[in-house]
Amino acid sequence: MDKSKFPDELPDELYPKLNGEQIARLAQVGTRRSVPAGEVLFDQGTIRRRFYVVLQGAIEAVLPSSEGEVHMRLHQPGDFTGELDMFSGRPSLVRARTVDPTEVVELDQVSLRNLVQTDPKLGEFLLRVFVRRRAAMVSRAMGDVVLIGSRYSADTLRLKEFLAHNGHPFKYFELGLDAPAEQLLQRFSLGPEDIPVLIGRDQSPMRKPTNAELAARLGLNAEIDSERVYDVIVVGAGPSGLAAAVYGASEGLSVLVLEAIAPGGQAGSSSRIENYLGFPLGISGQDIAGRAFVQAEKFGAQIAVARRATAIRCDRPPFPIECDGDDPVRGRAVVLAGGAEYRKLQVANLAQFEGAGVYYGATPLEAQLCKGEDVIVVGGGNSAGQAAMFLSTIATHVYNPAAMPFSLFFNDGSGCAFHGGDPNLESHGCIHLETKDAEWLFNWAAKDSVGLDIVGPNPHLVGHGPSHSDVKNA
Repeated sequence: MDKSKFPDELPDELYPKLNGEQIARLAQVGTRRSVPAGEVLFDQGTIRRRFYVVLQGAIEAVLPSSEGEVHMRLHQPGDFTGELDMFSGRPSLVRARTVDPTEVVELDQVSLRNLVQTDPKLGEFLLRVFVRRRAAMVSRAMGDVVLIGSRYSADTLRLKEFLAHNGHPFKYFELGLDAPAEQLLQRFSLGPEDIPVLIGRDQSPMRKPTNAELAARLGLNAEIDSERVYDVIVVGAGPSGLAAAVYGASEGLSVLVLEAIAPGGQAGSSSRIENYLGFPLGISGQDIAGRAFVQAEKFGAQIAVARRATAIRCDRPPFPIECDGDDPVRGRAVVLAGGAEYRKLQVANLAQFEGAGVYYGATPLEAQLCKGEDVIVVGGGNSAGQAAMFLSTIATHVYNPAAMPFSLFFNDGSGCAFHGGDPNLESHGCIHLETKDAEWLFNWAAKDSVGLDIVGPNPHLVGHGPSHSDVKNA
């Protein structure tokens, strides 16, 4: 098959070839079979699809859409199919079919996961490729959904964040700016009052869907057996919750993670984290969440997104956990990792502007809304400093009205040196501080009688506190 017929396919670096030793290792746990030309190996929407290594012939990967098929890749001998949905059990985003009589090695998802867990060298190679392929699909909006919305709609931002934080690629059309937005609304007899509107692979529109409705439509969650008793149930999929899932699943425990929105937690809303252990060059919060999510799924942890835990009965194990709008689940042990709950400004009409002018994070999604605008960053900690530095490259001017400077992390001792001469950054109420001691911290964190920090919900703490308030003891 002539590869020149596919000028728009994804780049070669996303498709490294397997060597003979790697193919032999995969053949030990897979099945070799012959496939006639034109057979669809899996289609868009297929759940628990299989993994294929091409020995002879060719497999064509395409992205179906309402306008036809978009060619993504022609897999030839030594190539292999698959990306991150091989481990998550989510529906396939692409269609694959043979274009010639083809010889393949075929593995089911259970065999592939076992191989990744037991063969570190080959497992790392496959995981790295799968992660890069999904990242390329997200960056190129090569998915199965179209979102029509407005930058002035809080629900639009909510859905964009939900899709992005769950690593699901989508096309976005802005009402009033992108011509396809008007055309699609007219096609489905919808108006501006209906946005945000999401159109899925079945070409049926969803008006202002909830996160749970969207997760169900896209098949983001594998089916949960309400009769099963899990060894561990983790409430919350921030860094600590995902860490608990990794540790438990890697020891062979059955682990279920319940996440109200998407993996990442408060850390996932940071554009860049410079003080996270093990990443001296810094890393985005979403990258941390993505890596931890893949690691948990690699060991077999089941992660359910848009599934909010609301109550737990602690009288005797196994402990039932009630979920908003879903059947209860049971676990022999429960880890509460609810994460942070943002403290809100005590100003009138705040709720009216949340998600449409007032934001609780500084990711690229929020940055798009701040381009060319004057921005105020409220806060004096590391997150505020990182947000200010990030937004200063996009916004016209960034103001910080904090009564204290950002943490010493950004200072050289002057209290203002974190600006680095950036003319777009301006700090109001910036005070001089000495770096010899941390006496200034005593007024910003509550202490007990022996001088230890008090953790948990506390009105004296600045920024945000633990968020277990949604999970009640029933």
